[in-house]
Amino acid sequence: MKFDYIIIGAGSAGCVLSNRLSENQNNKVAVFEAGGSSDIWKVKMPLALLYTMHDPKYNWKYYSEPEPHLNNRRLFCPRGKMIGGCSAHNGMVFVRGNRNDYERWENFGLKSWSYEKVLPYFKKIETWSGGENQYRGSLGPLPVNQSKNDNPLFKAFINSASEGWTCG
Repeated sequence: MKFDYIIIGAGSAGCVLSNRLSENQNNKVAVFEAGGSSDIWKVKMPLALLYTMHDPKYNWKYYSEPEPHLNNRRLFCPRGKMIGGCSAHNGMVFVRGNRNDYERWENFGLKSWSYEKVLPYFKKIETWSGGENQYRGSLGPLPVNQSKNDNPLFKAFINSASEGWTCG
């Protein structure tokens, strides 16, 4: 069989890219993934991340190089080894980058990575359960919901994060 595009890895980027390319019916697209399906209970239950994170069937189990500022320790860097990649291997958490990071990249010369330039793409991929607004989309393939669990620890975590330490 002959393909116009061969994508190696069915992680977040590979899945998005193959989906976009296959929107044109003339494109023949193949996707190869080393891991298996993410349609398993260990992925659908957030706490089970503790199991998949340490299982080489679901995780590449990468480690950093020795870090001089950490007494040469090597840090564990879990990476999803399944369809969906790290997006399937994340405890069902949806996080966007911080606006200040994008603005810093823009200030370093990456003009097309400003928050204003990437925000339309964030909105395009999601369907926010609270409805569309200036920051959230409503027609994307990824359903995004606010947690319905009203655990007091959630509020304590958010409050402590909002008091954060300034960096840089």
